Amino acid sequence: MTPFPDWPYLELRAALHEREDGHPSHAVTLDDLTRWWSCSPKTAKRHLARLQGEGRLGYMPGRGRGNTSRLSFTGDLQAELAALTEHLARAGDAGSLARLSRLPFPRAWVLTEATRGVFGLSGTPAGVDRLRTVLTRDLTSLNPLHASATAEAHLLAQVLDPLTRFDPETQTLQPHLAHYWSLSPDGLSWTFHLRKGVAFHHGRTLDAGDVVFTLKRVQKGASWFLPNLTAVEAVGPFTVRLHLTRPDAFLPRRLADTQALILPRDVPFDETCPVGTGAFRWTGLEGGFRLTAFDAHFAGRPLIDEVELYRVGAPHHGGHYQVDGAPPASVDEWQAEVGVQFLIWNGERPAAGNAALRAAVYELHDVAAFWRETGREDPLVPATSFFPRRSALQPTRHRCEDRAAALLREAAYSGPPLRFWVLDLPDPVAEGEWLVARAARHGLPLELHRYPLTATPDRTDDADLVLLAEVAGADEHLSFWTAMRQPELLFRRLLPREVLAEVDRALDGYRTARSFEAYEAILDRVEALLTGGHHVNLTHHRVKRRAVHPLIRDVHPDVYGRINLKKLWIGERSVTAPTSCPPGP
Repeated sequence: MTPFPDWPYLELRAALHEREDGHPSHAVTLDDLTRWWSCSPKTAKRHLARLQGEGRLGYMPGRGRGNTSRLSFTGDLQAELAALTEHLARAGDAGSLARLSRLPFPRAWVLTEATRGVFGLSGTPAGVDRLRTVLTRDLTSLNPLHASATAEAHLLAQVLDPLTRFDPETQTLQPHLAHYWSLSPDGLSWTFHLRKGVAFHHGRTLDAGDVVFTLKRVQKGASWFLPNLTAVEAVGPFTVRLHLTRPDAFLPRRLADTQALILPRDVPFDETCPVGTGAFRWTGLEGGFRLTAFDAHFAGRPLIDEVELYRVGAPHHGGHYQVDGAPPASVDEWQAEVGVQFLIWNGERPAAGNAALRAAVYELHDVAAFWRETGREDPLVPATSFFPRRSALQPTRHRCEDRAAALLREAAYSGPPLRFWVLDLPDPVAEGEWLVARAARHGLPLELHRYPLTATPDRTDDADLVLLAEVAGADEHLSFWTAMRQPELLFRRLLPREVLAEVDRALDGYRTARSFEAYEAILDRVEALLTGGHHVNLTHHRVKRRAVHPLIRDVHPDVYGRINLKKLWIGERSVTAPTSCPPGP
């Protein structure tokens, strides 16, 4: 096989290897080929004829319409992939390597050491500092109105800017695109004054019309985010006024969130190439995309020049950042994610109405026992709250199998197996399989169903229980409000309607709360509503491991555990690198 990607050939070999690993000869139909190649029968026959003419395979058609044909390959698959990946790695063809990794070949045959070397930090011959890293799943929505996953929110924040910015260090709201704002005496209108000379990526400068356009877009597409807003108007070239039906002291903080990122009014929004005023410009690439430092960013140019992200087929040492051309080295550290892993009941399903059954599953879902019985080595941080800082202040309630057994007798559940939906990733699946086995020991049948993040269940789905996680943004209180209010997230999708009504009444207190203590009291109330009746079981706070080459400087992780791309830079290779990551600002 010549060292360049022949995608029809590779797609065929991958499909047959996945189906019939190790077989020298393969039975195929024309329907198989058209499905694997996503093409017409005529095109499939052309692909076969070409590959046979090039000596890549032998093909014996079946006799008669619909009969099975057979084919065999002339080359050794593992050797061919070794030659191809080495060639692509030498060429630095990250896009082709990313595409190749998504085919169902054995991971070790594709994600070799040479391949991993392509995804790292490097200085190009032209002096451009470039980080290449990977995404291990397909992105969900990049529309700010509907973005609900942490990776998507993080990426949008690189390209788009909000009016305000919350500083988690000082717990204060800071100016960003708006340099000043004020509230009318009656509390029913907010006025925002914009910075002048802020450039969009396409060359025009920001004005009040862009803010009006963006907020009206939010009103139309995500009205839950601005519940009290009746009108937004430009009262000058750089001044915007928002009119409310009720006082809302929390509104300026909400304008720092993803949904309110400012878009240009004269560029149709395109999820494949968003345009904003952010520190990085977005460009599509084969197999991924590139973020290029925006020299004209009003808050200062990023230190790194480019970041390239490629979609690969499976986790490949996620969180490892290496420098091309430097000896392998790393500084390993654990970081607690500001979020929580949880199990939630679907309030529309009959089983969810059984309070004893909900309590029994709570007792069975003992994450400390899961850690102990499966020999997990990562640190365990049990959760009693949505946020690690709050869990650390509250006593951990130990769960008990004996209590679970007694509650199951009380519940007297005799229905079909409970449909247990688990995010299709290794850690959640392992936890789900453990809980299924533990429940089975007590006579409670759970049926595991894996689902991708792009297919988050709704109350109309046949999911009784769902295992997922919620991760906070920089502003914890805002993140909590958003998690409870955003229609794309599970709380809005699955909680019983009467519980949601109580949650909404408690969250209305955000309008008048003006202190950290007041927001904490609202959080206390809502957490009690969710966990007191075991509608939501909080299990643990995820802890991530990150390995970073010591030449990569100023690795300031954000609350998602992702590095701060705007501050990242590469140290000199000729000097001794520090042995630990410098502290955050």
